[in-house]
Amino acid sequence: MNIKRIIWLGALTLSLSACESQLEIDPISDISNANYWQSSSDAEGYLTGTYNNFRSLIDRVTYGEDRGDALQPGSRGGVSRAHTQRLDNENGYDWKVIFTNLHHVNMIIKHTPGISFGDQNAKNRILAQAYTMRAHDYMLLLQMWGDAPIVLEPTESDESNKEARQSKQAVMARILSDLETALSLFPEKTIPNKYRISRPSALMLKAEALAWNYTVLKSSDRQNLTDAIACLEEIEQCGVALVDNYADIFDVSHRLNSEIIFAIYVRFGEYDSMYALNFTESAVQGQVGSAVNKDQIPYSNGNIAAPYYAPSAKIKAAFTQGDKRKPVCFIEGVNAAGKVLFTCQNKFRGTPYEKDRYYDNDIVVYRLADVHLLKAELLCYLDGGNVAQAVGLMNKTRNRAGIGDYTGPTDLPSVQRAVLDERFLELCFELKRWPDLMRAHGAGTINVYNEVPNLNGKSTPLYFPITLNMRDYNENLTQTEGY
Repeated sequence: MNIKRIIWLGALTLSLSACESQLEIDPISDISNANYWQSSSDAEGYLTGTYNNFRSLIDRVTYGEDRGDALQPGSRGGVSRAHTQRLDNENGYDWKVIFTNLHHVNMIIKHTPGISFGDQNAKNRILAQAYTMRAHDYMLLLQMWGDAPIVLEPTESDESNKEARQSKQAVMARILSDLETALSLFPEKTIPNKYRISRPSALMLKAEALAWNYTVLKSSDRQNLTDAIACLEEIEQCGVALVDNYADIFDVSHRLNSEIIFAIYVRFGEYDSMYALNFTESAVQGQVGSAVNKDQIPYSNGNIAAPYYAPSAKIKAAFTQGDKRKPVCFIEGVNAAGKVLFTCQNKFRGTPYEKDRYYDNDIVVYRLADVHLLKAELLCYLDGGNVAQAVGLMNKTRNRAGIGDYTGPTDLPSVQRAVLDERFLELCFELKRWPDLMRAHGAGTINVYNEVPNLNGKSTPLYFPITLNMRDYNENLTQTEGY
């Protein structure tokens, strides 16, 4: 093993093993830093390792699907408290995994500028990815907790372990600032590597942030909308294109297809615990053996799949019969009498190997259909003649799905709702639903308490609480409003 790799792994191991604080991580040894950060390969190696940590942050239903309406309890049961909307200061989620990743990103931002590179573009590209990743981490904190501490230095002393929460507006300002820095650093407008963050990825994140600022944070600044649309229009020109066959987007044999903007690398033997296994059937827990269509179901023989969740009755009913996406997104196991025994996702089928099936589909973070539909949403907020353009963008995914052009009412509220519903179908199980619902709630398109069955009749706040456990580590953390 390369000596630099050994040093990096040692530094990362020290850092990860110290993950005790609910705000971030305990200080790591300065010995590893003294021996590291000497060459361009050190910075590149650390970035590669940070992507591994970033993957563990992305690869979870907690932040995208758990509190939404696309899932329900599966055959194994045991859904989270977030899904049931039973959250309080004793039973909630901490942000440790996010601040762990922030620590590593801050290490790159702090140490890389002092390293001499033979290629300045290579240096700028590393820093651009780090700034975008930091913005992404803060976007997650903003979406899930609202107010959050802003930590811009790595955890190399005890003094940075007690940061107080900053306002949502301050967190948003940090996100947009980091993205502007990143966009100024990317050497190219194209996508050199779809497994790495690129300028189009940063533009997509900026568009999402501006949309959140306008809808959820209620900035009332229409420039947010026009700036976000400009970001999306640049992405549309970066060389990506919709694929013809919807299933190919996710299939392991069509990795990094023309529609993908950014994906998280997953390979059997290297990493094979992709989040969709949590709503995929297992032969040891469900009724796979009784299904006459067993061979069509992406089940695992053992405990690799853990069907805590299943596609919800709501998402199943949302698809029309002729929608080509329907059989791609979920599959029902039926017995000889035609009775439905269970439903599981069918979008991320993984790969059958000699002993079992492993869920080694890449995690799709951004793709072109998402760009088109977010742009349609923003055009609706601009209103006027933009609504017709929004319908045209929505028709791109509708026609690929075989359901034809939108023929419903063309008044603004109806089209806004239609775009939200189209995102529900097109992007189901891709960790987009809860942020989509929050934006729609903020914009007045829906009342999320009526939209999500598990929120009906409840007053659970839409942000996560600060748990007692988190307060034990940092007494400066104030409680989220409503708890």
